[in-house]
Amino acid sequence: MKEKIIGLVDGNNFFASCEILMNPSLKGKPVCVLSNNDGCVIARSYEAKKLGIRMGMPYFMAKREFPKAVYLSSNFGLYHDISMRMMQILRNYTDKLDIYSIDEAFLDLTGDDEIFGMNFNELAKLIRKDIENNLGLSVSVGIANSKILAKLAAQKAKDKQIFSYVIEKHLIKNEIENIPVEEIWGIGKNIAHSLRANGIFYADEILLKNDEFYKKNYGKKGLELKYELEGISVIPLTGIIEKPKSIQRTRAFPEFTKEKQYITAELAMHLHNVCKKLRENNLEACFISVMLRTKDFRVFGRELKLDFYTNSELILVKYVKILFESIYRSEIVYRASGLYAGGLRDIERIQMTLFDNKNENKAKNLSKVMDKLEDKYGKNIITLGQTGIKEIGNKHKRKMGLV
Repeated sequence: MKEKIIGLVDGNNFFASCEILMNPSLKGKPVCVLSNNDGCVIARSYEAKKLGIRMGMPYFMAKREFPKAVYLSSNFGLYHDISMRMMQILRNYTDKLDIYSIDEAFLDLTGDDEIFGMNFNELAKLIRKDIENNLGLSVSVGIANSKILAKLAAQKAKDKQIFSYVIEKHLIKNEIENIPVEEIWGIGKNIAHSLRANGIFYADEILLKNDEFYKKNYGKKGLELKYELEGISVIPLTGIIEKPKSIQRTRAFPEFTKEKQYITAELAMHLHNVCKKLRENNLEACFISVMLRTKDFRVFGRELKLDFYTNSELILVKYVKILFESIYRSEIVYRASGLYAGGLRDIERIQMTLFDNKNENKAKNLSKVMDKLEDKYGKNIITLGQTGIKEIGNKHKRKMGLV
């Protein structure tokens, strides 16, 4: 039986890279992406890192200390779409792919050296080039005999700025030497403290203790840690995609506003992005809620339990409007909005009804057409009536200082 070969593909400065991809004029500039409510920095381009802007730095502080940087509100709908395209490319290399986060995935590459006729160093570079050529994104690729070592290899690729790295089995001890235990994927603060109390300070020292020590002190997870660091793959890749239990979209406005039309346009965008993700996962929702956050951070929300399931924005839009109207006040200044869908069911697991609802089927089919048009021509190529999408885009551009 062949030894397992595991790869980890990790997007470099992913959120910032997605923004630059959509707006090439940002290339070479210090770009920062902000958290949902523009509270702090959650992603930075290389140029922003060189300036000294720190991850998690409050926006008001970063703006004061580094006024020449470009600060963008996060757009998780965009990041999700690009992530799905990246994952689709990775499926060309394996049918066993575990999506770890929006910009990371583990791949079972066992046997790919023979299939592609190249060694794993060459394969890592091929995967990188494939994503770069097809998406315009930079990724780091780590390859090793286990998930934990693949994660370490990807980090080494980033640290060395070579963006692909292979840990070969006979060199594992050298590769993990002098790496503090807390830097190993899966070792949290408490476990690191416990390992240090037992005289284990570095990753290579984990291999010095016998199996009984880990069984007694850390159970199954402790043994998995040791085996994975030895290059024995024990944390499986299933290739199974866990479907979300709920879906939500929130975003801070580029500027505080009382404007009703603008806020409803933002909610229309949230609704479309939520419904598109429902359709991508073959899910339907029967519960929705709408949230508005005021300038002074008060939150107002309303929720509604429907007596049916759907994933069509054409059906849900009227209920979103009802919820919005019940909480909106013209005299209040708002800073953010959000939409949540819950009570999800898997379409693939439900029994088809004998008599279909023609109006609902028509709405679902129209929603699918919207998805196809977006996939071909770009986001928001078609919208729900006069939603003010163009004005939203212009306001966000003004915040970025691009117009």
